[in-house]
Amino acid sequence: MNTINRVAALAISAMGLVAPSAHAAGPTLFGTIDVGVEHATGMAGGSQSELVSGADYPSEIGVKGNEALGGGDSLFYKLATGFCGAGAFSPDGKTTSLPSGGYCTGGGFMGRTSMLGVKGAWGALSGGRFLLPVYTNAAAIDPFHNGGTGAITNLNRAASAFNYLRKSQLVEYRTPSLDGLTATLVYGFGDLQGGMNRGSIRHVSLNYSSGPLYLGASYLTQDYVTAKALESGAIPAEASTTNKIAQVFAKYDFGPVTVDGMYQTFKSGFPGSVFTPAAGSAAGMDNKFWTVGASVPVGRGNIGLSYAATKDSNVANSGARLYAVGYTYRLSKSTRLYTSISRISNDAAAAYGVHDASNTFTATPGADANGFVVGLRHTF
Repeated sequence: MNTINRVAALAISAMGLVAPSAHAAGPTLFGTIDVGVEHATGMAGGSQSELVSGADYPSEIGVKGNEALGGGDSLFYKLATGFCGAGAFSPDGKTTSLPSGGYCTGGGFMGRTSMLGVKGAWGALSGGRFLLPVYTNAAAIDPFHNGGTGAITNLNRAASAFNYLRKSQLVEYRTPSLDGLTATLVYGFGDLQGGMNRGSIRHVSLNYSSGPLYLGASYLTQDYVTAKALESGAIPAEASTTNKIAQVFAKYDFGPVTVDGMYQTFKSGFPGSVFTPAAGSAAGMDNKFWTVGASVPVGRGNIGLSYAATKDSNVANSGARLYAVGYTYRLSKSTRLYTSISRISNDAAAAYGVHDASNTFTATPGADANGFVVGLRHTF
């Protein structure tokens, strides 16, 4: 254990957060600091440039560990909080990083991950606040791993911080691998009066991995309840509907190139304008998203290429298309340089702006949005 980890372990034990154990591994301090310069166009006020935090991967710090329980079972835990690697996220009150209570990612202190679980030969059972499979599936097949201006969540707003990235009050069971096939079952408590299922999430994901092939399918449904009035009061507070996400995805490593793809639907009884930066319809939302991409190793780096498209079938001119190319270069095992350039072409009723792993620039309906970023990321 290095000096930093020893100090962290002593501090956490002193606070009474972790009881000493001869069979415990950890706590281990981990984190990422990511700082870059980003330029975006497509906003009503013109282009914007700034020093951003977490463009390639959100800046975070946390502790994790495990403890043997006997019989092959073990307890595991993970706690992580975001922070603003570039300092304050909004000096003019108008921009860009998702505020997250001032932590730039995660929604607040220890808001990125708060997980406690038990695992063994029978699988893994955990509870807390963590990422949903609809998001981890999307990031896994994205050549940009949801980083830089080519991030898959530029247009896939279903599996993003705007909708279904991570949630609190989740219980997850993951099966052991059966010849490369695993299943993940998630239930999210709604924490609302009026019945156990009010506001709740039910989610299943099937994933298969064998050699160069990775593929899967996922389905999520939520009894969605509004916390406040939406659409200028047309949807009152405490109104409810059913949201549904279905996705299929695949990736194959040919050696010189890895190709990937995803198709996803996102449906709701509420207008699409509640969930995406596009006009909505009283008929509800029927959002479709698809993407294809490629990843090419070049020396100590990697080139990423991506094309994606989205539209709401219930709304005319609500489509958008993303074109992106990027490059990452490994300076060391834990440090990388990255850059990417992207273009979003919006139809008249769409306003998808430049988006990366932590930051979003709001676009004007019908305007094209171009993005460029170059940055440095270090993981410890």
